[in-house]
Amino acid sequence: MRILAPLVLALAALTSSCALHSTATHWNERVGPHGEPVYVKSTTKIGLNLFIGIKLLGATDSDGMVDEVTQEIARENGDRVRIIQSSTENYWYGFPPFTWILTPVISDVAAEYQPSEERLAQDQAEAAE
Repeated sequence: MRILAPLVLALAALTSSCALHSTATHWNERVGPHGEPVYVKSTTKIGLNLFIGIKLLGATDSDGMVDEVTQEIARENGDRVRIIQSSTENYWYGFPPFTWILTPVISDVAAEYQPSEERLAQDQAEAAE
């Protein structure tokens, strides 16, 4: 039992997916194509595939990534989203033959959006300080 508990915890840590978010808010008072302020939110998600191509953990496909980034934008009450970049990298070649069985996958997506009035005012006040 002493050996089983750490193995289960290690497996859980290795097989969980996570998402990392960052937002670019400083545009030197430049505006987007429609004359309104824009922010760019980037989301990176790490997941696992089984036998290279079978999704095991983490929604690292395009639909899952767009859902993830737009969820974050919706939490901030942002609007008018435009996806400007996305990519997915499958690391089957990392440590063969182990990564042929459990394959790490890293996906990212970047979206341009219009921030809410409140968020824009808050960020401008912080920048003025």
